[in-house]
Amino acid sequence: MNPNPSRRTSVVAAILVGVGALLSGFITYLTLLWGLPNVPRVFILQDPIGFALRPNAQPMALVAMFVALLVLTGLTWIFVRSVTRASLPGRGAAVFFGTWGAVIVAAAIAGAARAPLVVIALRLPTEQAEYAMTQYYQIATAGVSWGLTWGWLAALVVALIHRAAPTPTALDRTAQVAATGHAATGSYAYPPHAGPVAPMNGTYPPQPPHAG
Repeated sequence: MNPNPSRRTSVVAAILVGVGALLSGFITYLTLLWGLPNVPRVFILQDPIGFALRPNAQPMALVAMFVALLVLTGLTWIFVRSVTRASLPGRGAAVFFGTWGAVIVAAAIAGAARAPLVVIALRLPTEQAEYAMTQYYQIATAGVSWGLTWGWLAALVVALIHRAAPTPTALDRTAQVAATGHAATGSYAYPPHAGPVAPMNGTYPPQPPHAG
């Protein structure tokens, strides 16, 4: 039994988000090849990493894609692990919304990291600075839209895994205290109803000394 399910859930979340981002980008690329209109596709499916695995792709576009994918999966792993570690066992709703928000924030940061590289790859002249800023905004916010639209799927899987994780027993909590020096959040190293221990060599409560 894994006494710390946050490690497993965070890895699962990072894998799901990474695979989902690649799949979304690939489907978006296929829709462009097929000549499908952007509307209503952009309201249903977005490309959070700028899928660049295509013939004659620019090296900077490939770098931007892998940077976005690395930032997206890495931050998802960090954020989801923090969410699951801070959540009590069985609290699936907190993990669900926390993971969904973590995916959105990670996608926003990934988009902000990818946008400058894509703008550089476009090689726009200086007199088109306004167009470059528009491109930067659209690229940076594409990840937010994708996380808001599809991040709930990864959040649902993570919440189900966290809810199905076995609750640590008293023996597990005592072993954790002995190993780390503190108990996990929301747990007790000893039964919470245990009261003060009476001294073994005297009366309780102690009586004042008698005058000689």
